[in-house]
Amino acid sequence: MAQQDQSPLPSAEARLVFGRTLQAWCRRAGWGHDLCMKWGKAAGFPSVADSTFNRLQNGKIEQPFPITFLHFGILNSRIATRDYGLPESHPLVARLKRQEPITATDHTPWRASEFFSHFIGELEPPSWALQPSLLSLEQAVQLSAAAAERFRVKAAERALAPVQAWQSFQLVATGLLSGDELAVMRDVLAGWATWTPEQLRELDDGHGELRCNTALDAWLQRSD
Repeated sequence: MAQQDQSPLPSAEARLVFGRTLQAWCRRAGWGHDLCMKWGKAAGFPSVADSTFNRLQNGKIEQPFPITFLHFGILNSRIATRDYGLPESHPLVARLKRQEPITATDHTPWRASEFFSHFIGELEPPSWALQPSLLSLEQAVQLSAAAAERFRVKAAERALAPVQAWQSFQLVATGLLSGDELAVMRDVLAGWATWTPEQLRELDDGHGELRCNTALDAWLQRSD
């Protein structure tokens, strides 16, 4: 009698694919792994703990509690319906508005069952969650230099000192970029550093645009 396959589900590869989907989802809006928990606490609904979210992103949990997938379903539904549960003036709202729900091919938002199916490897990731290819080092250097030049020219037009220009930009970029991403971008815009190809891949928003460029464009278009 043939021995039944005793390999556990989900496989390590399925867990990593699920984690990459969560990472790509966060990158789309510049979210950190703790934003969902902060949102849930502020709005008074159950959400995914930051430690759980972080470990899932890295494929470190073999058997999450079933309620975790229910929490993902709640988050996704609230994003889809723009039900933030917070006053418009709340500092999280601007960041929440930048996020889009994970949806099926018919544009139906994923529910708990879809998140679970994806976790165990039965449901493929959305196309935007597939990891983009790396740019070359030369392309990364060129993008860095172009961003620094655009920043320098606009700061000069507005008669802003470098520190003032950065503070003005930071107000616009907060929410689009994480704290670590902002720190790197400050050095890039100052001409002290260049992005690496890996850093630029992390800045891809899932639609072929770089969040660093989106933030810079928003600052350049400001009238003040």
